[in-house]
Amino acid sequence: MTYRVAVVFRRRDPRQARYLTPSSLRWVVRHRAWTWWYLVRYARLLRLRLLHPEVVTEGMVFLGRRVRVEGRRGYGRVVLGRWVHIGDGTRLTAHEGTLRVGDKTVFGSSSTVTCYLDVEIGARTLVADWVYVTDFDHRFDDLALPIKDQGIVKAPVRIGPDCWLGVKVTVLRGAVVGRGCVLAAHAVVRGNLPDLVVAGGVPARILKHRGNPAVSAESDRDECPDRRE
Repeated sequence: MTYRVAVVFRRRDPRQARYLTPSSLRWVVRHRAWTWWYLVRYARLLRLRLLHPEVVTEGMVFLGRRVRVEGRRGYGRVVLGRWVHIGDGTRLTAHEGTLRVGDKTVFGSSSTVTCYLDVEIGARTLVADWVYVTDFDHRFDDLALPIKDQGIVKAPVRIGPDCWLGVKVTVLRGAVVGRGCVLAAHAVVRGNLPDLVVAGGVPARILKHRGNPAVSAESDRDECPDRRE
């Protein structure tokens, strides 16, 4: 019974890709995509589709080992674009709200994206190993209550297309990362970053502008306001 309900749930979403079509079979033949490497990933994708109807796959998605992509039934949804690659041990979770990943985005290994409201990662973005992205924080103001009992605060996260998030970057709730940004390793982003900048540090600050190294970032150091409430 559970399986039948899951199938109906999936069919109601028009964004769910269909794989056994003439065009997809032509792609397999053209790229000789029948090797063991591909067959393993087809099996992983099939398992994801069968077990997690709350995950929408708009096209082919390549899953590494021990990958977890899941949403809380009735509360959270994950939408994966076409040709997304997710590396070993990476976890994408939508407890509530929607977590969206654009076409041709690539995740390294052991990264975590967790959503309670709305997280969007743009197309063709590179996410390195051990990256953490979240749209919520725990409250801790009341000293009479344990932190775990004080609830959470949420704010949407936006990461633009064609970005590169270096190793162990952290993106906190309310952050907006513009198009084509590069985030240096270990950067912690908690505010707004405009398009086409290189940022690093804790908290992340603009280091330079892509394509125009002569532009100083000193005047921009106060232009990354914290959007968290």
